[in-house]
Parts: sequence; C-alpha cells; structure tokens
Amino acid sequence: MEDDNCLFCLEKETIHHVFFDCVVARQCWRMVSDILGFQVGENMLDIGKFWLSNKRHCIVNMISSAVIWSIWKLRNDLCFQRLGWRGMEMLLFRISGLLLNWMVLCPIDKKDSLMDFIDKIKSAANKTLWVPYVNQSIT
Repeated sequence: MEDDNCLFCLEKETIHHVFFDCVVARQCWRMVSDILGFQVGENMLDIGKFWLSNKRHCIVNMISSAVIWSIWKLRNDLCFQRLGWRGMEMLLFRISGLLLNWMVLCPIDKKDSLMDFIDKIKSAANKTLWVPYVNQSIT
C-alpha cells in the first residue's frame, strides 16, 4: 500500500486512528456504547480493562473483539479487494454476523444477552443512513 491515508476518512492512518480516532470507528464505538449503556472504545486501554475480569465481562469482550476485527477486515477489503465504502451499515452487519458465528463460544447463561445485543446492532444497521463525508478533489 503506497498511500498512508485512512481508507475511510483520508486522514493519516495509524493503528490507533483506524480503531479509535477515525470518524467511522468513533461512530461505531458510539453506537456500541449506546446499546451497551456505558462508554467503551475510547482506546485500547479502555477495552483492555474488561479483559482483566474476563468471565464477568464476557459479552463486552466478545463485542469489542468483534468491533475491532470487523473494522480491520472491512479496512482490508476496501484496500485489497477494492470493495466500495457504502456506509456504517456495512460495518454493523459485519459485527452482528461475526457475533452470530461466535455465539458457540458464549457461555449458555450469557447467550440471551449476546443475542439481544446482536438484534439491537442489526436494528441500528437497518436505520443507519450516515455516510462520512470524504473530500475528494477532482483534478
């Protein structure tokens, strides 16, 4: 990859930018935080604190992992598969699909909570009409 600009917003791409500072990542974490009812996704330390008590925060850990993995996979699809960015629903549906696949890893007593989150993220994806503005000058 020759260009070091973010494929979502065209700002300088760093790992922290892709997962936390990019307008797409911030919007995704905001939506996830709204559904969870508390702030998550400010930075890697914010996510990592939940891993310290893994069993108590199993659902949050699965969700944050799905968000990070989905952002990364979508970014790579934009770069290497030349997939076109259409909006947040692309990312939200990826997250919900990944969580459905990971459902088998979820403890039985937490499956209903995870399914509730998946339903809410799908609902948010169906309502999403937001597409980030990217200034692409015609030369």
